[in-house]
Amino acid sequence: MSNQAQILTNKDIEQLLFQIREKNKRLAITGILLLIQGKFVQYIEGKAPEIDKVYEKIKHDSRHNDLVLLDSGDLENRQFKNWSMAYKKIGDDQVKAILGHTALNLDDLFLFPKQEKTHPVLKVLYNFTNSLST
Repeated sequence: MSNQAQILTNKDIEQLLFQIREKNKRLAITGILLLIQGKFVQYIEGKAPEIDKVYEKIKHDSRHNDLVLLDSGDLENRQFKNWSMAYKKIGDDQVKAILGHTALNLDDLFLFPKQEKTHPVLKVLYNFTNSLST
């Protein structure tokens, strides 16, 4: 998860997605990018060496800052095997419906979550993932 360094227009995001999708196809990486109140939430999957290279590039990308790694690990099956990079802009009302929060302060919620088993932003990600398969 990271903050946009500057507000990206829809055209900027379309160009970013085009670049990401082309690169991901070459590297056999799949995943999803969510935009929530100026924050990017990205989930990527593929072979570990390729993911490590991509993550290093993400860490040094000037289009965002305050990068936070929320989770990592191994999976037997890809969640986004048909998506070089799915994309969705998530509105406040959708986040509130998923998390049940009426007052939404993303910095507090995402960076300093209450003692919950699953990070709140991962709940948003998984909710969207499940909606793709239905």
